Order: sequence, then structure tokens, then C-alpha cells
Amino acid sequence: MLPYLITFTLSLVAYSFAIRSLNRRLRLLLIVISILLPATLAGLHDPSLGLDWYGYGIDIWEIATNIHSFNSFLQYYPAIEPGYKLLNYAISFISSDYHVFFFFHQLILASIAVFVAYFNRNHKYSEIILIFYFLYMYNTSINIIRQSLALMMFLLAYTLWDSHYRKSSYSIFGISLFFHTSAVFAFPIYIVSAFKHVLRKYRVFIITAIIWTAYYTINSYTYILTQLIDLNIFSGHYIGYADQVGEVSIHKTDIAFQAGIIILLFCLPSKAKNKEICFQISILALMAITLNLFGNITDIAFRVAHYFILPIAILMPRVSRSLKVNQIACIIFAILLASRFLYFVFSGGAENTVPYKSMLLGI
Repeated sequence: MLPYLITFTLSLVAYSFAIRSLNRRLRLLLIVISILLPATLAGLHDPSLGLDWYGYGIDIWEIATNIHSFNSFLQYYPAIEPGYKLLNYAISFISSDYHVFFFFHQLILASIAVFVAYFNRNHKYSEIILIFYFLYMYNTSINIIRQSLALMMFLLAYTLWDSHYRKSSYSIFGISLFFHTSAVFAFPIYIVSAFKHVLRKYRVFIITAIIWTAYYTINSYTYILTQLIDLNIFSGHYIGYADQVGEVSIHKTDIAFQAGIIILLFCLPSKAKNKEICFQISILALMAITLNLFGNITDIAFRVAHYFILPIAILMPRVSRSLKVNQIACIIFAILLASRFLYFVFSGGAENTVPYKSMLLGI
């Protein structure tokens, strides 16, 4: 675990100095360092880390490095989204070494994370976005290779939407679907954000609707999944998830983490609260909890829940009109993230990514 913690710390320190530097060249250098550190660590790791690489990643990569036509490449593994294939195909022109793919894959994710944090630097404590990326997303991205691209693209899309770059946001959201179709379920987040002023007035109705939708989905899961596949929203390989009912477990730690976020907001001083932001975060956390409760039905629900947590990292520094309260909220949020991270490290090796292994580094 030590290589991760050292890399995370150095990258975070570089970013923190960058946003405070008045020297443009030094600022750019520090930003580049904050991106290259996590990308390099990922580029050097063994392929045995995570699960997706040996599940499909290595096969896609080997085809990409040996095929001469992208159109021909598309004929292989039709269930794999074209954006991910294009990424493999493009990187294969640089090198046939899978370590190069690992590096560029994480370079994209780290670049998005740092860009989003820097884009929000005018809000105090933008470092929380990088802390979120390291403690929530980094190890997960080594495991879920395709979806991690869609997740971080959605984080970028939400950032642009939140800053009123709506057309750019929708474009990037559309691109994310070409890397993992699960991103389609993130669209309700746009609705929650766009109508938070209205939705807060009907919060009892909204909460009831979420619970009813959850109940209906649980009882009609197989039918709904089949219809989504028939409509080509999901590819055919998802039909296997229809047989998972009762075979996978509820992710209790994530539920505790998300419930902790709601409790944190509830404990903030009422007079200082930014009530619309707090409501928005609470609804997103509640929807994530609901999805995680589907864990005994399908692993899809757990994966979709990630999308609803992403915007919270951006919104957390704005929960109050008081900078002091925002600081406390971000510190507690960081503690919640660290607690979740440590639990996953010590209970299950953080999705088979701990301990860090690298033959290139002799670890």
C-alpha cells in the first residue's frame, strides 16, 4: 500500500503548491507532476492487479497490437464499446507493451481529475477533488478499466454543466457512453441538478418516488434488463447479470460511507447551510444507497452507484456560506473517504490492487 500512499501524497502536494503559485511556469510544471505521478505508478504495475485486464483487457490489447484495420477490429468482441477499442488501437501505434496502455489509461484519468480540481480552484479546498480521485477512484480504475473512463468523463461533463458549459457537457457525456454504456444511468443527475430548486420543495415526494422505483426495479429486474438489451441500450453480454439474483452481496461499506455523507450534512449548522447544495448532495447519496441495496440482485447496481457519488466531490466545498464550515465538511468527507479506502484495502485488497506489484520496480 505504501507506493500508493507516497504517490497520492506527492501528487496532492504538487497540486496544492501549483494552485498557490504565482509563477505560471512553476504552476504548469507542478500540475504536470501531479498528473504524471499517478499515471507512472499505474504504468509500472503488473497485469495481475485488478480483475478486468485478464477478464477481457489483455485479449483486446493483443488484437489491437496485431490488427491493421480499425474496422476489422470492431468485429471482435462486439459487446465491448467502440471507444475503448479505439483507445487500445491508438495506443498500440506507440507501443505493443501493455505497460504503455496502463500508463496512458491512467494519464487520461489523472488529467481529468486534476483538470476538474483546477477548474474548481476558485472554490476553496479544491484539493478534496483529488483526494476523492485517489481514495475512491484510483484503485477502482485499475480494476474496472472501461467504466473508469466513463466515470471520469462524466465527472468532467458534470463539472462543465455545473459551470454552465451545457453543450460541452452533453457532448462529453455522449462520448462517455462509447466507453461504458452504464453511463446512461447517470443522466438523472442532470435532472436533479437542473431542478434542485423545485425538487427541494417536494422532497417528501422525491424520496417516496425513489423508494417506489427501487421496489419496482427489484421485483422487475430481469424484465427491465431484457428490455434495455432489446433496445440496444445495453449490449447482449449484460444478459448474464439477469442470473445473478441472490449471488452477489450488498456493499455495506459503501452504504455506510454514503449514509455518513447524509449524517454529515444533517449535523452542519442550520443557519450556515447552503440548503440547495445540501439537498442535492443528500439526494445523490440517497440514490447511491438505493442502488447499493440492489447489491444482492446485480453487480450493475453497485457500478452505477459510483456515478451518483462523483458530483459530491465537487459540491462538498460549497455546502455552507461559511468557509470554516466548508473546511470542516471537507475534512470529515476526507476522513470518510479514507475510512472506506482502508476498509477495502484490509478486507479485500482494494479490488485486487493491494499489495502493489511491479516486476519492473522489483516489488
